[in-house]
Amino acid sequence: MTKLLIPKIKYLIFIFGCLFFFSLAFSLVAQAAVLDEQVNFFVDSKYDFDNRNQLTATLRAIGNNVYFYVDNQYYNQLNGTYKNGLREKLEELANEFDTVIYPKLRTVYGSEWSPGIDNDTRITVLVSQLTNSAGGYINIYDAYPKSTITTSNEREMIYLNALNIFNSNNKTFLAHEFQHLITLYQKGILRSLEEEIWLNEARSEYAPTICGYDDVYNNSYLADRVGTFLDSPSDSLTEWKNEISDYGVVNTFIHYLVAHYGKEILTRMILNDQVGMASINQALSSLGYSETFSDVFANWTIASYLNNCNISSDNKYCYLNNNLNYNNLHVDYSASYSGFPNLIVSRSSSVKDWTSYWYRFRQSGAVSTDRNTLKLEFEGLGNKSNFRVPYIVSGYNTPTTVNYISLEDQKGTIYIPDFTSLDKSVIIMPFNQYKLGGFGSNELSTLFSFTASSITEDEVVIEDNEEEIELPSYPEGSLLRAKGDYKVYIIKNNYKRWIQTAEIFNNYGHLSWDDIIDVDLNILNSYQEAWLIRADGDKRVYELNADGTKHWINMTAEQFTLTGHLWDMVYIVNDWERDFYTTGVDVMFE
Repeated sequence: MTKLLIPKIKYLIFIFGCLFFFSLAFSLVAQAAVLDEQVNFFVDSKYDFDNRNQLTATLRAIGNNVYFYVDNQYYNQLNGTYKNGLREKLEELANEFDTVIYPKLRTVYGSEWSPGIDNDTRITVLVSQLTNSAGGYINIYDAYPKSTITTSNEREMIYLNALNIFNSNNKTFLAHEFQHLITLYQKGILRSLEEEIWLNEARSEYAPTICGYDDVYNNSYLADRVGTFLDSPSDSLTEWKNEISDYGVVNTFIHYLVAHYGKEILTRMILNDQVGMASINQALSSLGYSETFSDVFANWTIASYLNNCNISSDNKYCYLNNNLNYNNLHVDYSASYSGFPNLIVSRSSSVKDWTSYWYRFRQSGAVSTDRNTLKLEFEGLGNKSNFRVPYIVSGYNTPTTVNYISLEDQKGTIYIPDFTSLDKSVIIMPFNQYKLGGFGSNELSTLFSFTASSITEDEVVIEDNEEEIELPSYPEGSLLRAKGDYKVYIIKNNYKRWIQTAEIFNNYGHLSWDDIIDVDLNILNSYQEAWLIRADGDKRVYELNADGTKHWINMTAEQFTLTGHLWDMVYIVNDWERDFYTTGVDVMFE
């Protein structure tokens, strides 16, 4: 796969203080720029192809909201055909900026500084030849007057690599950089905050999607970033080395986040008075969600492996994006261990904060043995250990489930029954969440270890901390709700089914809101989630999705069982509820 040039950003650490008000007083009435005028610009020698720190450029295109200047040295080496082609491309890009990038990104992210230090509502884009690895950058020093920073260009300004102007993805680079310009104003100038680089980059990575540039997936910016992610899925989300792998991770994470919480999450995080994951937590809370950044990270890690909307009734283990379906996006395991019951696996490793790994344990085939239980022990090591360990259990004749290893003092053990006889597979996904902000380019790692072995049922030890407190046995038909949550579930044996709307609830005359029992979350979690229904008198079984759709499981009874479905999970509903859901595509046997 051809890699896009990496848009490197020069985001300097600087707190703005009273810059905004000072610059308002400083600015004079701007004189409108005219085509073909020449201006001397300061540039960053690190990114300039010839290591220059100054150049002269000519204004080649003007939009309603943007000026495009082109480096004279680059322009003069072009022949007549390419000069005309460059002008046409810049005029197209100016129109694209005015009609798509500018209005759409400002709607979601807020405005850039306008009219800004130059008292001009148009931003400036300087096109020059940068190093091959640089797609573009901004320099926050340009927001200062020359009396403070002598190398300031005193403009709201973006630097683009001339090599990308003839690239079909040129507008994606411009959108990417414009988000940085908006963040510079919203966080740096207005609020005197320094945004975490990883989150600033993540918002810029989502900018092309906001503009509709990723709607057609093949050969898109998004497709390239997904390829990058699949090449290096275990790159830290928060450590920023400015390497291509960094972009793949933040891109897929932000797409997962927005798919599940809406574009408003972007608006809330950039317009609040926090940075990094604290800004995401505040945005989630302000939108009424109980999840935290840690929960989102865990669900994203799980979704990156499963990418299956049918595993959970709220679809949290998939990307909810037609372009980011399982065929296009799912990671492989980081390491796999088989050979049970004769194998004992013991491994120690280290991981940087907010990094995903997927360790698989599986049997090569069903085996009859008295050591039929997989015992998995996990321990986080050191004083910076704060691990969470989600895990997935799946098998040919068992439904896929997701749970967490309960840790006390960073130690925990789980037991997977029928591991060998039912040929189950277990994936553990440990991640450390010790550090919450102030991330740099070289973060420390934290040690952990795990051991996997096969044991008999008699060897299973129920630890005191695993809350073997007698969980109440609620009768079939009981209505349960976790304390502080709104979701109401109806109980059947060991299963719970979410009643998705009040309208559905009220349609059953025997159900009463007064009968709802508020319970601790651990009690509710002791019931397995069910999402299968059939109407009384109708043999067709449907899978329900949280989006209000039903999908007929169009297969034989044998195929139903082979695909891991269980008949005990099927709830009987009335015709009205069955017909209430929108009919989606059938679930077929593959």
